[in-house]
Amino acid sequence: MITEEISRKFKDGDRKAFDAVYAAFSAAMYGVCLRYTRCADDAQDVLQEGFIKVYKHCGQYSLDKPLAAWIKTIMINTALTYIKKTYRFELHDEERYFDEQHEMVFESDDQEILKKQLLAILNKLPDGYRTVFNLFVIENLTHKEIAEHLGVSENTSKTQYFKAKKMIQSLLETETIRA
Repeated sequence: MITEEISRKFKDGDRKAFDAVYAAFSAAMYGVCLRYTRCADDAQDVLQEGFIKVYKHCGQYSLDKPLAAWIKTIMINTALTYIKKTYRFELHDEERYFDEQHEMVFESDDQEILKKQLLAILNKLPDGYRTVFNLFVIENLTHKEIAEHLGVSENTSKTQYFKAKKMIQSLLETETIRA
């Protein structure tokens, strides 16, 4: 657990406090990185680069804000930069909206299996779909915020999200048929 004292020392650049912060948050932040990248090695690269930024900018942390949220923001931004630079990251702006939205229903009681299945399906999505889906569904950003982060129009964000949702549904149906 990160105490107020550790947070203050971290903000002041104390190496031991940083080590405590890393130990407390690295596993959760690895999960964030993994959602945005294609594989564990890329996620590890993003995690490392993200924590380097966390350490370099520790003085900018505001003690009145949750430390986990501050670190998560850095990790997401690092992941977005990484995938734009490393992957063939393309978003296509289309003029039409998808009119139909279908709700997905899960009947599984086993949350761990469901998480693994979802992560496997997310990893099958094209980079643009996966990124927008993560930002919208998991990080709760609006399409306007996503558009600002990615440098695209709101319409592109909405289109990518709806296409991701449609592809996820298709992949889920395919997996159900195989099972």
